[in-house]
Amino acid sequence: MLVVLASLNLNRLPLVGNSDVIHARFAEAGGLRGGDSVMVSGAEVGKVRDVVLEGGVVEADLVLTDADVELGDLTEARIVTTTLLGRAAVELVPAGDGALEAGDTIPVERTDAPYSITSALNRLTTESGEIDKAALQRAIDQASGVLEGSRDSVGPALRGITDISRAIAANDEQLATLLDRATRVTDVLADRDQEIASLLTAGESLFAELDARQRVIEALLESAQMLADQLQGVLEENTQVIGPALRQLNSIVEVLNRNRKAIQDTLVGLRGYATAFGDAASTGPWFDAYIQNLTDPATLAPILSGILP
Repeated sequence: MLVVLASLNLNRLPLVGNSDVIHARFAEAGGLRGGDSVMVSGAEVGKVRDVVLEGGVVEADLVLTDADVELGDLTEARIVTTTLLGRAAVELVPAGDGALEAGDTIPVERTDAPYSITSALNRLTTESGEIDKAALQRAIDQASGVLEGSRDSVGPALRGITDISRAIAANDEQLATLLDRATRVTDVLADRDQEIASLLTAGESLFAELDARQRVIEALLESAQMLADQLQGVLEENTQVIGPALRQLNSIVEVLNRNRKAIQDTLVGLRGYATAFGDAASTGPWFDAYIQNLTDPATLAPILSGILP
């Protein structure tokens, strides 16, 4: 029985249990309780073992279950809300060049505890339901009677407040029904806690992917801008060369367009000539060829200039 009890309370043993336990001091609990998660960069690395009040501050014992996590000597801790219904967790922010050893304490100066809006709204609903509306109406009526004649503007304003209080008192049952429906809506949200958390997690992943794509597009636009600047510089530096070259190219295109019909006719005639030449060359062991004006010096000059050194 002693061995079983010791194994179930291993983290509480004085020499063994504190081997992976660090302490964090907070100005307030912020809804934190034992069993809540301890996270680093969104990943769970441990659990909150205990939360106690000591000397006006809240001290939480954090049991680290991930042996690979590295925490610096200036590590910060803050209480965060992980669900819409106010489930809390401790998020550690590693910092510092040293190491945070087991048993060390993160002081209040390096911790942050948010105000629990869920608890505040619950207290507001409870306290609002306990207001004596009849006494409130009498108090407002008395204050209205005292200040009725003070100023011309104050009297109508107080009468309006009196009408509002009477309307609230007259609709007591409707307000109670509204609060009851709000309670049922809260119960439905509590039952759908996991689904809502999964939806928020998926939305966070989507926004992270969109942010990554945005950074890629920004880098692409910056590269395109750099390329445009370089091309503009090249054009500015080679204006004297590019301008005449483009004009000459336009002239060549105009000549080709003017002689397009002649070029097409030449290609058509060359096809017939090549066909006839192939037929003639393939019908016997030899063939004769005649090139007109071959002996003309003007014709031989380009050929000889390419052959002779």
